[in-house]
Amino acid sequence: MPSLRRPSLLAVACTTALAAGCYQDPNKRLDQMQETVDLQATLEDLANRTTDMQFQLDSLRGVVARQDSTIAQLANLAGVPYTR
Repeated sequence: MPSLRRPSLLAVACTTALAAGCYQDPNKRLDQMQETVDLQATLEDLANRTTDMQFQLDSLRGVVARQDSTIAQLANLAGVPYTR
C-alpha cells in the first residue's frame, strides 16, 4: 500500500504545480489590458500625426516648386543665369 501512496502524492504535487503556474492575478491582467489599449491609442495618434505632417510636407513642396518657377522666370526676364 505505501507504494500506491507515493504516486498519488506525486500526482497531487504535479497537479498543484501546474495549477499554480496557470494562475494569473486579475488586477495584473486588467493592468496589462489597459496598457495595451493605451499603446494602441498612442500608435493611432502617431499615425494621425504622421499623416498630417506628410500632408503639410507635400503642401510645402508645392509652394517651393511654385516659388522656384517664379524665380526662374524672373531670372530669365532679367537675363541672369539661374540653375536649379
